[in-house]
Amino acid sequence: MRRILLAVLLLCAAVSAEAAPKIERIKTPLGLEVWFVREPAIPMLALQATWRGGSSSDPLGQEGLAQLATGLLTEGAGDLSDDDYQTALQEAAIAVDFSTERDYTTVTLRTLSQHRNRAFELLKLALTAPRFDDEPVQRIKAQARVAYERSRASPNALAGERFAQLAYGDHPYGRRSSASADSLERIDRAAMAGFTRDLLARSNLVIGAVGDIAPDDLARLVDASFGALPAQAKVALPAQVTPKTAAQPVVIPFPNPQSIVIFGAPGIAREDPDWYAATVLNQVLGGGGMASRLFEEVREKRGLVYSVGTQLSPYKAASLLSGSLATSNAQVGDALRLVRAELLRVARDGITDTELASAKSFMTGSFPLRLSSNAAIAGMLVAIQNTGLPPDYIDAYPGLINGVTQADIRRVAQRLFARDDYLVVVVGQPAGLGG
Repeated sequence: MRRILLAVLLLCAAVSAEAAPKIERIKTPLGLEVWFVREPAIPMLALQATWRGGSSSDPLGQEGLAQLATGLLTEGAGDLSDDDYQTALQEAAIAVDFSTERDYTTVTLRTLSQHRNRAFELLKLALTAPRFDDEPVQRIKAQARVAYERSRASPNALAGERFAQLAYGDHPYGRRSSASADSLERIDRAAMAGFTRDLLARSNLVIGAVGDIAPDDLARLVDASFGALPAQAKVALPAQVTPKTAAQPVVIPFPNPQSIVIFGAPGIAREDPDWYAATVLNQVLGGGGMASRLFEEVREKRGLVYSVGTQLSPYKAASLLSGSLATSNAQVGDALRLVRAELLRVARDGITDTELASAKSFMTGSFPLRLSSNAAIAGMLVAIQNTGLPPDYIDAYPGLINGVTQADIRRVAQRLFARDDYLVVVVGQPAGLGG
């Protein structure tokens, strides 16, 4: 199996090197910019657009507003009821999907080339004339209530919520992204309509598209769908914040045979020159799944955890290094002590040449898998723009990773892990944490 996977990765890497997507930067007649890759081999078109602003732009007391409002944009629009709108999508095999994250709201459109005019018509209705009819509003809110009640019985959800509160305090990142029982009572049709009207504008819009279409035709369709949006967004964006740390673990008692642990500290910004070294180091330490050092040392050698890993989260207003583990209540103390020891060992000794070479090989070899479809490439085009990267990023990525040196790794390891004040949240009935 490993040989087959390696062969696939090498093949993808070779294809990427020979035929990296050619990115065109299109300016529409109305002045909107679209990063575009023309792909005439398959009669399909994929488009992704994001708006700066997401759950962190929810007004205080109306947590979950962004998720609820954007989730209703395809539940009826213009003269089409919710059923009629969905039927129109299904009849032409069109997909229009909205989603909201902490910093961005996203729409993804996928259509056969022959139905692209209809697809952009339906997209325009969702963007500019959402109905927010009573039946779908009540249905979506009922689903949100059920999701909230279920989250009260989820150790993972409780740990994540408490960690965010402690790490960010009164900052919007410290609030819930989804609705609570209380916030649902404060969210009505007018709030949803007002929020989407303020969010979905041209000033905070970024677009990427891939498929079988001429640039002029794409520009015309983009203007037809997005050109009627307001010129300026009016949503509040969060200020920069540094995640807080703590001297002692915070325990949330929960009747469960195992504990969920989240730990974290300030990370490295995506724009930081050390970002690529940090991603390579994280791949070795805890981001590489079963191949990571933490998995090997804490689970495989000692059997102290069910799972363990780390990640870098470069939000627009904060940079976070975080990790998590799940273990039996009796082994929480031992597992945490070993994780801390491994983090300090990395800060002191760095990683081996073999670990560095393996991480580089995996990261450059697997990168083409992130470009496996038109929709995936469109998403990459948007991500590159939102991060402020140049159009040649896809070509440059292997060199950026392969250029990471041991000196870079040692410097970043000191920046990230030469500390003992991680914020630690434990949900369960943990033993061995000490005083």
